[in-house]
Amino acid sequence: MIRIVYLLVKPETMTDETFRQECVRHFQMSEGIPGLHKYEVRLVAENPADTHVPYLEVGAVHAIGECWFQSPEDYQLYMESSVRKAWFEHGKTFIGKLKPFVTEALV
Repeated sequence: MIRIVYLLVKPETMTDETFRQECVRHFQMSEGIPGLHKYEVRLVAENPADTHVPYLEVGAVHAIGECWFQSPEDYQLYMESSVRKAWFEHGKTFIGKLKPFVTEALV
């Protein structure tokens, strides 16, 4: 399984409610994208600072998105899809910045 995690930052001029609405719309648009097994987006509700190890300061993160692919072939199908390209165009309208991570399962 391939998973990509995205830290999402809304544009400075966008309201929280508009960002929330666009995240929901983006989720709805993910239905039927070739090769995409699952897409999830979660809004950041708070940033607790009472950690058991030193706290890592990062800039604002407003949401976390995650894409799942069952195989490298599915990921390639997704990358070549015109539907995915249109989905990314929508992302440009409400995501100010993002930081992607391809993750590796340990267990």
